[in-house]
Amino acid sequence: MTKTYKYVIGGVVGAVVLGVFLLSSGAVNPSWNPFSQPPSGEVLETAIYNLSKIEKMRILALVDLSIEKPKKITGALNLNQAIDYTNKDQKKNLTDFNLSVGIEGMELSINAEMVGIDKNLYLKINSLPPYLPLGVDVETLKNQWLLVDPAKLGLFGSVASTSDEAKTKQDTAFLNDLKSLIANKNLFKLKRNLGKGHYAAEVDKQTAKEVIPQIFAVISKQLPNSSDSYQQDLQKSLDEFEQNFDAIWKALGGLNFEVWIDENSQILKKVKFAKEIQQNKIGIEVSFTDFNKDIVIEAPLEFKPIEDVLPPDLLGLSTSTLTY
Repeated sequence: MTKTYKYVIGGVVGAVVLGVFLLSSGAVNPSWNPFSQPPSGEVLETAIYNLSKIEKMRILALVDLSIEKPKKITGALNLNQAIDYTNKDQKKNLTDFNLSVGIEGMELSINAEMVGIDKNLYLKINSLPPYLPLGVDVETLKNQWLLVDPAKLGLFGSVASTSDEAKTKQDTAFLNDLKSLIANKNLFKLKRNLGKGHYAAEVDKQTAKEVIPQIFAVISKQLPNSSDSYQQDLQKSLDEFEQNFDAIWKALGGLNFEVWIDENSQILKKVKFAKEIQQNKIGIEVSFTDFNKDIVIEAPLEFKPIEDVLPPDLLGLSTSTLTY
């Protein structure tokens, strides 16, 4: 197995787990709504606003990826998630996903379940390739619940040691900064009404060019251990993004997608995006269903801390990081 294969797999799996954890558990407040008031006359933004008010729902995400050069890479993700945000102090999510990745004919697939309760994530791996180079017997990872505790693992650095009151003020200021960037920007445009709440839409180029670097700049200030050198590298990347934006946008051919909106409730039901660039293809489809229906999400009764099963270096930790 090549290093490239190992890093791609690790990156994809890490992105899935961390993304679901940050956006759906309490670690990062997912209840923030950039459209604090329903925008008048903006069908899509109103539908997004209405969706953000739903406290219980199911989300199905399908992703297909095919890259031809420099190496043949394929990927597919099927993610099914239920969320319950009725208790603002203990947001919950229940997720299962199937992930498959292929690089030049070498295939890998993973099936796992996750439960997020407030800031903790419980992970159970149901299937995993036996040849994955993790430094442990793969069989010892399977079919058991593993606890990912961000405070114990130091995943959020100084954030974990911040008092609740200071953290609340910090979060409020951060979210207000983001809301002020997006407010009244008209980031989306509806191009055509395809009937029965089905629309062809696009991202507005000039708004995206203006807003995206500003959003990344605001987010970067919240990252733990954000050193001066990191900030300098980020600013360099943002400058390059701005300089190359027109060329990137031209190569992409714009960002066009489809949306489905419930005609009665005006709630966003589905988003579909597909793009092909020089034989490289990506397809993303996300559906939202079962609004405010009963969902039972509970933490497993038996589990092991993940640091007791995986080597500290694989988790990116030093032995001094782990405190008990």
